[in-house]
Amino acid sequence: MTTLVLCVDRSDDVGRKTGIRAPVVGWEAVRSLVTDVGLADPEDSRVNCLLETLRVARDLQDGGEETVVAVVSGGSDSQIGADRAVAKQLDELLGEFAPESAVLVVDSAVDERVVPIVESRLRVDSVDRVVVRQARDIESTYYLLKQFLGDEELRTTVLVPLGIALLLFPALLYRFSPAVAFAGLAALLGVALLYKGLAVDERLSTAADRVRNGLYSGQVSVVT
Repeated sequence: MTTLVLCVDRSDDVGRKTGIRAPVVGWEAVRSLVTDVGLADPEDSRVNCLLETLRVARDLQDGGEETVVAVVSGGSDSQIGADRAVAKQLDELLGEFAPESAVLVVDSAVDERVVPIVESRLRVDSVDRVVVRQARDIESTYYLLKQFLGDEELRTTVLVPLGIALLLFPALLYRFSPAVAFAGLAALLGVALLYKGLAVDERLSTAADRVRNGLYSGQVSVVT
């Protein structure tokens, strides 16, 4: 069983900083690439990503698996061009080595977007996301914000009232004193939070059904 341990560089940072064209294949070639990238930019997180790729391959080899280590990159300014470049390089690797599965090593959310491209051609057993310790809090905050913005209910509950409040605040300041403006803003946010917290919208949406069911069942009568 051959496993492709693939380091993904969708933005082509490696190529731009070293002048080396992808794909880069083989343990020694990737290890040499680590030195080249580190000398070009010692602060680049890609160095850690390349080292993690080598570590994963070594651990798999220690477990008795046959591995192929490779680095692919986008090599284009456009997203579509970058994805096509990655797909082309991946096809070359599949044609030459015929791996049965892949382990992807990435260091950013941008690189993770390549996962569906790889999955369409090869079984992906694992995605290893490398986060440098100093940047862990920043990365975690980014993913939390990404998850928050992807939740429609949270966006409606938080962002809509906040946006309305920010739009009304300048008008309140223009017409009234700062104290009145802040009081009005606080009252607006309070009403919005109570509205959602007490599920007033759900109660109103079901009120008509409850009245109709009550009329049909005879529990509610209309006096004329």
